[in-house]
Amino acid sequence: MKTAQQVAEKYASRASAASTDYVSGVETTTKDQMARAIASAEIHKQATIAALNEGRYAKGLQKAGNQAWKDGVRKKGGNRYGEGVSTASGKYAANSASYDSARGAASSLPRGLKGSETNLARVKAVVSALRAVKAGK
Repeated sequence: MKTAQQVAEKYASRASAASTDYVSGVETTTKDQMARAIASAEIHKQATIAALNEGRYAKGLQKAGNQAWKDGVRKKGGNRYGEGVSTASGKYAANSASYDSARGAASSLPRGLKGSETNLARVKAVVSALRAVKAGK
């Protein structure tokens, strides 16, 4: 019988070789993953609540601990961060652009002294405009 280490090494080796199959499978599927995910939202909600109520969520986090998170960032995340940001920059710009007018909601309002009601009114105008965009109003 193979050891857990041997199985893990084989899995990692085979997964590296199967990367193109993985991408091809995604590109050729006829399943609507978005619709399937939306349809399963209630089950996901129930499972999440159950995990929280039963303490499984906290237990999983405690089992991994902070060091596992830091190790993952050091070994994987650091190398992938820049690529991920670069890849998503166009999507970020497109989504962020919908908030451009909201961010300028206070431009016509007068400025006041630091901490003044006049400045708080400017903040409120921007927050209200941003919230309206997010809520689709």
